[in-house]
Amino acid sequence: MNNSSQAANGTQYSLLMCHRGNQSSALQWIKIIVYLVILFLALFGNAMVMWIIYKHRRMQTATNYLIVNMAVGDLLMAILIMIHNAVSMIRGTHSWVNDAPFGQITCKLRMISQGSSMACSIFTLTALAFERFFAVVFPMWKVVTVRRTRWLIVGIWIASLAAISPMLYAGKVKLYDGIPFCVEDWAPAFDPKRSPAIFTIVSFIFLYALPLLFISVLYSIIIAKVWGRDIPGNATPANQRLLNKSKKNVLKMLVTVVLAFALCWFLMHLNLFLMDFSDVFYPCGIPIGLQTTGFLFAHANSAINCCIYVIFSQDFRRGFKEILKPLFPKRSGTLIVEDGTRAGTTRTMEATIDMQTSYKGQPQVKAFKIIEDTKC
Repeated sequence: MNNSSQAANGTQYSLLMCHRGNQSSALQWIKIIVYLVILFLALFGNAMVMWIIYKHRRMQTATNYLIVNMAVGDLLMAILIMIHNAVSMIRGTHSWVNDAPFGQITCKLRMISQGSSMACSIFTLTALAFERFFAVVFPMWKVVTVRRTRWLIVGIWIASLAAISPMLYAGKVKLYDGIPFCVEDWAPAFDPKRSPAIFTIVSFIFLYALPLLFISVLYSIIIAKVWGRDIPGNATPANQRLLNKSKKNVLKMLVTVVLAFALCWFLMHLNLFLMDFSDVFYPCGIPIGLQTTGFLFAHANSAINCCIYVIFSQDFRRGFKEILKPLFPKRSGTLIVEDGTRAGTTRTMEATIDMQTSYKGQPQVKAFKIIEDTKC
């Protein structure tokens, strides 16, 4: 492709258009397998997070409603973006449908879906930080209630769609060497060189750097408060430890989610900056390792959050076990043991073995049923 001629036409390249013919077949399939694992975890994990909170009424708190909102955004990312990416990777091309107006509409939908999902995540993380801040620092102020959280979620989605709304214009299907691609194209209404660079800077500031700064400040205050505050009244040392442990687990979980978002999306932002501000890397000069890692990490964020919830939250672990329980049915077996209470007696018993609650995969005997007693 001719860089100068395409730039003159006012079209912004997409990283997905860059041909990577020097990649080995084995490397391509490793990338595909990793991406399919990420896709499965994003679909299954986020659906389970939503179902667990829906089924357990005591988990329907302001914090968990915001967690559900993140799961919805991640699930939409998986359905609307990642499934198509997986199919395109297997086909070996990221070409787009060129049928008007269907191709143009779906291209704009893709741009909006990916951007709004990322914006929803960072806005929800900011809302979670504020919710935890008021719950810990000002516990008597009922600022973020369950009812208000529902309206807050509506506002998050409106803000997310508004933040990425320029893609309704810029997302277009363009032909390159006769192949249609869904790309970011700001012409003719806007400057084709400056507009994508400005949008990249604005997105980085308001959808990444500034929210993460606010979140960092809030969680720093919360952590100092939780680690240094005692329970008022006649709390026993046991109650003190229990409450502190619960608060610390929630904070660890939420801080880990924030760190995962920051790390996963950093490389994608770096790729965009290299494309928009360096002639060396535009359009296809970004090293394949950096491009692939940024692509996989950004989409892996949709699958990582549900794993973090399971690691840090006993409620989510219990919920996942309940859902997976039918896949590991109980098994019964017959054991013959010698009854020590009555000499010369052999007792035949039926043992119920529970595999799903066993420790380190070892069967756990849950119940005995006496079948018969035999005297020797």
